[in-house]
Amino acid sequence: MSNIATTKRTRNSASPADVIVFVLSFALFVFGLYLFGAGFFGASGTQFWLFWAGLLASCFAFLIPMVYHWVVDRKA
Repeated sequence: MSNIATTKRTRNSASPADVIVFVLSFALFVFGLYLFGAGFFGASGTQFWLFWAGLLASCFAFLIPMVYHWVVDRKA
């Protein structure tokens, strides 16, 4: 039976690249929310495009960290 108290743990800490990816994806998510909201109050010809651009940008913001970690984990 292993003693959990004596096992050595690795420290989980974010690298500078992790922080940059998080900040960029968060900024893209907020920008997507802005576009999504602007779709409701934009000019009559642009409402459709602003609405969908906001939804797609917000969804893409969630994919960025996943793709980043997939690439980084593949290298290791």
